Amino acid sequence: MYLEVFIVGILAALSPGPDFVVVTKNSLGIGRKFGIATALGIASALIVHITYTVLGFTIILEKSPLIFNIIKLIGAAYLLMLGWQGIRSKAQSENVDKIDIKNTQTTSSFLKAFREGFLCNVLNPKSALFFLSIFSQFIGTNTPDWVRWIYGGEIILAVGLWFILLATLISNNYFRNFYQQYRHWFDRCLGAILIVFATAIGITTFTR
Repeated sequence: MYLEVFIVGILAALSPGPDFVVVTKNSLGIGRKFGIATALGIASALIVHITYTVLGFTIILEKSPLIFNIIKLIGAAYLLMLGWQGIRSKAQSENVDKIDIKNTQTTSSFLKAFREGFLCNVLNPKSALFFLSIFSQFIGTNTPDWVRWIYGGEIILAVGLWFILLATLISNNYFRNFYQQYRHWFDRCLGAILIVFATAIGITTFTR
């Protein structure tokens, strides 16, 4: 059962979503350690989801659609903000790009990248639904609390390791050099994807 939960966590991380986009953006645009910081932020947000799921707070979300819809709208607004920032990316000369990259690496904080990953995941309503579905499949009324926490820890480990691996691989100099040549187009595409995710969340909020 433990292996099954771990595999489910890996599969959930592999599925395209806002977390994937944000880790990719920060890894390519800023650098490896900032991509890893984003991944750690995502893993930390999972602790929040697992905590309220294990403690039974998810039942409140089920029985109070208003609260859940508010969370969904806040998450959609945050993704819209990130997407808008990406779409506004402008083409720059090679010399300016090199200066900007250097300045970004020295002025951007590890904490800021961590916070971006954390908020992207913690405000994603799909995470709440994911843990509800996972725990309903693998946990019963007789399941000890310590087993529930182990399941949650497995998912945090699986998702965190995947995004750290993604940040490490995609921040390779080859990928980053290619990205810097077409930086504004990448940023605009990633921004558009985030806006699509945000729009989809908004639509499901008002159509249910």
